[in-house]
Amino acid sequence: MVALAARSGTAGACAPTGLSALRSLTLRFRCYGLRTLKGRLAAALVLGLSLMLVPAHANQTERTSTAGTTAATPPEQVCWTNHNGRTRERVFQFLTDISYEPFSFLNSKGELKGIDVDLLKAWAKSEGMTIRICARDFASILTQLKNKQADGALAGISYTVKRSQYLDFSQSYFASTEAVVALDTSGIKTLEDLKGKTVAVKAASLGEIFAQQHQEEWDLKIRSFDTSFEALLSVNMGQSDFSVGDYPIAVYHLSSGLYPGLVIAIDRLPVDHMCESFHFVAPKSNDKALVKAFNQGLARLIDNGEYRRIIKTYLENFAEPVPGPHLVPAITLEGKPEAHDQSVLPHEHADL
Repeated sequence: MVALAARSGTAGACAPTGLSALRSLTLRFRCYGLRTLKGRLAAALVLGLSLMLVPAHANQTERTSTAGTTAATPPEQVCWTNHNGRTRERVFQFLTDISYEPFSFLNSKGELKGIDVDLLKAWAKSEGMTIRICARDFASILTQLKNKQADGALAGISYTVKRSQYLDFSQSYFASTEAVVALDTSGIKTLEDLKGKTVAVKAASLGEIFAQQHQEEWDLKIRSFDTSFEALLSVNMGQSDFSVGDYPIAVYHLSSGLYPGLVIAIDRLPVDHMCESFHFVAPKSNDKALVKAFNQGLARLIDNGEYRRIIKTYLENFAEPVPGPHLVPAITLEGKPEAHDQSVLPHEHADL
């Protein structure tokens, strides 16, 4: 059993936030019907109306969002726990993304599924931990972690200098890149082609940060959405010229058939001062106990084959080889990879 200090998460961390009726209906179609033809058509229709009637958010990084969660869905359908409510043990409160296929999403039964969810469950089982996993929109996850309203999160979170000021980062558990998605007829092939255009991004994501970094230089108009789904649909409907987001997420979404005409125009963008790999994160602490425990658990899941089984469950047809987590975490400084301070991001089996 992991020996950690008294519980830092709060019960309120898993209480669902508000939504307009339209966005609530949109997400219901999104979560429960995407894998059927009727569900895809309904989702496209309802979300199309929401994109026309509800303006995109302001261009702010790590803003607090009230959209992207399911107010009309009972709390038990957006949270998962391995206890019956009577345990006297500490219950670790973990957060994951509400709409981030294939890493975290609600299936047709309203159950939390995905790579991140299954990794948290497998880690908890191997450690004998009692946990509760709740789904949030990405911006809210960062806000709650910053306010120490949860113990940690597995939500495709990448390293940035700003985030490192209030978060501890684990060993990388998945390698990614930032990609550009556009209509096949857009003519976008190079960075030069992005200038003077409108970009759709997921709020608080690396894609939004990248767009903000180049907004003035490239004369970009930024439209921020609560989910990658909304951002991609904005491009598909011609309301935005292109989207910037995580490559494996783009591959997964484009293979769904919901976005006819969209292609990956640029498969890797040159990002500065950011690490594109995904990490487990926890609010900053002196001993980094939870992050170290995750590193140890991840190493065991890799050694016993459970990590690869989980990845292949959701990314069986992924075009690229399944990335291994044994990578030296690195950020790119002015175009040159540079390893992180290992006290911030321990790698492989060092100092676990």
